[in-house]
Amino acid sequence: MNVSSLLGLILALVVFLIVALTSVKNPVVFLDWHAGLIVIGGTFAATLLSFSGKNMIKLMKIFLVKILRGNQQQYADLINEIVDLAKGYRENDAYLAQAAENIKNPFLKEAVELISEGGLTSHEIDQILVKRAKTTNKRYEEDAHMFTTLAKFPPAFGLLGAVVGMVSLMQNLGGADAIKGVGPAMAVALVATLYGIAIANFIFIPLGENLSKFNRQDKTMRTMVIDGMKMVRAKKHPLLVEENIKSYILPSERELFEQAKAGAGGDTPSDQEAA
Repeated sequence: MNVSSLLGLILALVVFLIVALTSVKNPVVFLDWHAGLIVIGGTFAATLLSFSGKNMIKLMKIFLVKILRGNQQQYADLINEIVDLAKGYRENDAYLAQAAENIKNPFLKEAVELISEGGLTSHEIDQILVKRAKTTNKRYEEDAHMFTTLAKFPPAFGLLGAVVGMVSLMQNLGGADAIKGVGPAMAVALVATLYGIAIANFIFIPLGENLSKFNRQDKTMRTMVIDGMKMVRAKKHPLLVEENIKSYILPSERELFEQAKAGAGGDTPSDQEAA
């Protein structure tokens, strides 16, 4: 469960409710079905025009899998797996094929399987891995772009709802006691704008940023796999492999990695080789 994202959604709802309940004498004014219909219904209609039904299902899947369930990248686990492959392959040429089933990172598993199957040169394997990494990165960018696009619709339809409300207000200005209805009518007209801004900034924009961050992390990890497997294939020293792929993470993250390794009681590759 992605606690941070779920907590953010709940907090956004709580903030909105607190403001709505405390800023006006009658909070019921925020419950306008005309505004909800034009903003939510209009956003849904525009989404169907922009994306296919298949993409709509994909959006829901992205929301549930990557946002609520969480899919945080684990650099430490990946580094440990690559270093383990480096140590095993230096001692046993069949180690990659034996370890493939137990590898957790999907892209690393693909790389190991390509090397183990044989029939491809090192250059061809590198080309395939780079192409697959670019393809995945492009698809993830498209996912994030869909949420960025969705964020444009609610404010626009909110403004449309406000315009409709103002038209209705102007039409009734000539009637008896029309001035008394100006305030309430304008409040209702602005509710649509409020809905649009809230939905865009509380939901769609943060989700798009979350997916963009995930995409950047995934791109880094795939680069780590490609470079790491080049050194594993060349049977480089495990310590060299580890230090090279750790260069893709920040010093603070490297420090946490070392602390976790020390806490687990694991020896460094150089210590194990010396033993």
